[in-house]
Amino acid sequence: MLQAICPKSVNHKRFSVVAHVAQEWIVDEHGTFIKSEDECTSVVHTPDKDDVWVCWECGTAATVKEE
Repeated sequence: MLQAICPKSVNHKRFSVVAHVAQEWIVDEHGTFIKSEDECTSVVHTPDKDDVWVCWECGTAATVKEE
C-alpha cells in the first residue's frame, strides 16, 4: 500500500497525481478527435510511488513510501 506524506503537515491528506485513463473518442476519417462520448472507459495506469505527488492543501512535493 502507498502512503503519501506532506513534509509541511502530516494532517494534509489530499494529493494531486496523474492517472492515465482511456476514453472512447469520435474521430473523423483521419483519426482527428471530434468529441468524447464518456469521461473514462478504463484506468490504464493508477498512481504509483514513482509518480510526482503534490500536496493538494499547500502545493508541496510529497514523499511517497510503500508499506
